[in-house]
Amino acid sequence: MVGVPGRSKGCHTCLRRRVKCDESTPACRRCEKAGYKCSGYERKLEMRFHTFAERHAQPTSSTPTEISKAAPTLLDTQHVHRKLVLSSNDGGDQSSVPPEMSLVAFQESIQFAYLFNNFVWSSYGTPWLQMSAEGKIDGLSLEASRAFSLSIFGKHHHQNDIQVLGAIHYERTVRALTSRLYNVGFPGSETLIVPILILLLHSTSVPDIQASSFHIRGLLKLIQICGPERFAVDHLRPVFESCRATLVTVGLISKTRTFLEQDAWLTKPWSAIGGAVNNKNAQNQLVDILVYIPGFLQDQAQLERWPSEHLKLDLIQRIEHQIARIYDWRRRWDQVNCNTMWEIDPKFDPSYHHLSPTRAGRKVMLFSSFTTATEIALYNAVILCLFSLLFTFKPCESDLPLPIAPSQTPLFLHSEVSSLIELAVEICHAFEFQLANVHRSHDSTLFWLFPIEIASNILEDDAEYISWIRAMLSTSQVTRGYGTGQKTYGLNFEFAKIARMTTN
Repeated sequence: MVGVPGRSKGCHTCLRRRVKCDESTPACRRCEKAGYKCSGYERKLEMRFHTFAERHAQPTSSTPTEISKAAPTLLDTQHVHRKLVLSSNDGGDQSSVPPEMSLVAFQESIQFAYLFNNFVWSSYGTPWLQMSAEGKIDGLSLEASRAFSLSIFGKHHHQNDIQVLGAIHYERTVRALTSRLYNVGFPGSETLIVPILILLLHSTSVPDIQASSFHIRGLLKLIQICGPERFAVDHLRPVFESCRATLVTVGLISKTRTFLEQDAWLTKPWSAIGGAVNNKNAQNQLVDILVYIPGFLQDQAQLERWPSEHLKLDLIQRIEHQIARIYDWRRRWDQVNCNTMWEIDPKFDPSYHHLSPTRAGRKVMLFSSFTTATEIALYNAVILCLFSLLFTFKPCESDLPLPIAPSQTPLFLHSEVSSLIELAVEICHAFEFQLANVHRSHDSTLFWLFPIEIASNILEDDAEYISWIRAMLSTSQVTRGYGTGQKTYGLNFEFAKIARMTTN
């Protein structure tokens, strides 16, 4: 327990970083090795006096660790609850805090703020998750948001009473949702997708595999019953896009073809904005290609069980068609995003001195926006999947679609790539930029960790790059603990082996 004598003996810096201290004196070697200044081991008993009047005080030049040595006066404490101040021995009465000052009034705001501080969830749920928490969709979505935020806040802060309250809201939401699903198919049924998505986020964060499976099956059935036309309205299209990303991920993991590769599901939800490919944002254009990969994986698994030269040739042709499509995407993307990324040497820019000392390579890749980094990372992840699938059936030196003009940016074009490793490294650079700029963007990111997962599989034989990836994931509490090199997405071909083949 931090702050209790005899328990936490590490230096103050390691305690703040939540890492194990080697307790070396006079300074911790772990801090020195990581480039941190060791704050030492001295424990001081400090008495802090706070008053509500301090909220209106002008800021001073004092450091955050300085405290007032003067005891509060009667004027300072007369409106402070007795549990919030040190009681004197004179038995004097102290008034209770006015009801309007109670922190209970801010509890829900605090919990929602903590929930949206998780950039993986908040960017995946932009804007419908935020609207749900504000009560702008319906009461059921708000109730699901409360259950999610209470459970997460209680779990991460070890507050069992808050976790229990979250469980109560969760059960209440499930019961209300179950009763409304009896009338599924009627107008308005599509709005039930939002609370189901939130409950799915809740169950995956607990984690509860059985509940997650239940919610996924519910999504699959509900979306197909509603049909693609129901999502052609502006407020429901982002909901469908997030849901599509979830179901594609499920398809990748299970290696099962999804209905989302059907033409109607690729066009009708966007019919209000024209329905054409060029009317979608760049990220959803890439997902239009990614939706075919679960079906490719299913066909690959079938070929392993029952070899068929006809099915093999047909699969190769379909994979090459999607590679040609993603090359075309890159041509159009470069026309719009020319001169939007560049490289710098971090030693000449103080803002990048915080970068991990274990990072591989000297240069840092900068992008004009968080969105451009997101798009290029997803592009590389999708093309890596397609190449890796193709190379399991066809030699790496096989002819690929025609090359395009040389790149005018530090990014690789497919005509310039000599190895899949180069694309994986590019994902690492994009991910580094995303982490450094995540709180400056409110854009949707449908596949936050998918690209870095693919990159880690490609680079699994390179200890330097794997160390860099793990260091990046460890920089944020949100991404800390995510594994690398575990082929989470069900892609059972050997990424590293294929990557080595392309370098020969």
